[in-house]
Amino acid sequence: MKEANGVGLAANQIGLTMRVFVAQVPDPSGSLKFYSLFNPRIEKTGGEKLLLEEGCLSVPGVYGKVERYERVTLSGFDKNGRSVKIKAWGLLAHVFQHEVDHLNGVLFIDKAKELYEVSASDRIAAKNKATR
Repeated sequence: MKEANGVGLAANQIGLTMRVFVAQVPDPSGSLKFYSLFNPRIEKTGGEKLLLEEGCLSVPGVYGKVERYERVTLSGFDKNGRSVKIKAWGLLAHVFQHEVDHLNGVLFIDKAKELYEVSASDRIAAKNKATR
């Protein structure tokens, strides 16, 4: 996930049959926060549906806009088997929904509007231009 500059990875993307995903997303202060959730379940959705660009490590070079809820409440278990409930909004909520979809056998391309391909070199060039 990190090598490919991804923000999330579901177990079934790497051939594991367990229901677990990991994600690492910047928090509002810009610090990276790591999540791992076993048997995740979306308990509640809320807010507006936002149309955000998504890509996926399972479909390299393909991007599209996907409509997902602005807020979610997710339940599951942490790495120690303790029950957890996480309220997420914005990008984190988007990532959680994407990863739970993976565990349910749904890819972002099944939901995306306006799919398009971008080469790795074009993506890096655009990222470098944005950070100048």
